[in-house]
Amino acid sequence: MTQQIAITGGAGFLGSHVVDFFSRQGEDVVVVDDFSDGRKENLSDARDDVEIRRVDLTNREAAISSFEGINRIVHLAAKIGGIGYFHDVPADIIGQNNEMTRNVLDAARKEDVDRVVYASSSMVFEKATDFPVSEDQVDEIPPPKSAYGFQKLSGEYYCRAYHDQYNVDYAIFRPFNAVGPREPPGDEVGQAHVIPDFVKKILTEQQYPLEVLGDGSQVRAFTHVTDIARGVHACTFQEAAENDDFNLGSSDGVTMTELAKKIWEHCDREKEIAFDSQKAFEHDVDCRIPDSSKAKRVLGWKPEVSLSESLEEYIHWYRDEIQ
Repeated sequence: MTQQIAITGGAGFLGSHVVDFFSRQGEDVVVVDDFSDGRKENLSDARDDVEIRRVDLTNREAAISSFEGINRIVHLAAKIGGIGYFHDVPADIIGQNNEMTRNVLDAARKEDVDRVVYASSSMVFEKATDFPVSEDQVDEIPPPKSAYGFQKLSGEYYCRAYHDQYNVDYAIFRPFNAVGPREPPGDEVGQAHVIPDFVKKILTEQQYPLEVLGDGSQVRAFTHVTDIARGVHACTFQEAAENDDFNLGSSDGVTMTELAKKIWEHCDREKEIAFDSQKAFEHDVDCRIPDSSKAKRVLGWKPEVSLSESLEEYIHWYRDEIQ
């Protein structure tokens, strides 16, 4: 019997790539999205039989009734953006994201779904000091100070609480700095993530010197969005993922100045790169590198696409779709 898989936020950046991957695996996919941020064009690569349900998941009655016939839920819908966005709307992030998560979990209870897969975030490790960070550090470090990081950690608690009280099975994944097509830059620095921001500054604005937040020594590890989608699929269907949590990310760290140089080279800028340091945002994290060995051991998952390949693909998409 075919199972219907609901993917909330399925028209967004990460969501649409998850829809594509699931669709290629032959899954019966239902996209649940209010299209406040996602775009129907993002779903053009998915199969024609992908069902779309336009739903505002903060509307409790509409949300709970929108998962009829669903067997598993991948919950990606959230108010999300770059570090600047987190500072602009912290109350909306906590309130609306928790509201959506609660409504999705209550819908899962009502429909007796087999599993809810929750998209957490690397931001739950905001206060980590030992790297790479493993899953068990979540219980050992202080909670995040940013509203977004705190809300994502709260969502993990929601999943475990609904399992303990209502026997709703779950899996939690934490994506680390996804990169790939379909993520446009924001109007202002920090509204989107760093790679779209850098590409916009280098290609569209032709900045020289290139503005960077802080001294550019912050370290991140970037993971191709299709690699993450493959991990989400494993979390959705593998028995070993049930009621467990997984980091999904590359462990190859790069500083922001190193990242900028790589993008500069891919964009064929003639001048040697130079930097103009700008004031960093509060709560910006100095280092974020995951230990994803648990996902490899339990799920057989590991990242396959290199950062160089990811940047080349993103810049090609940006030139075609944004410029």
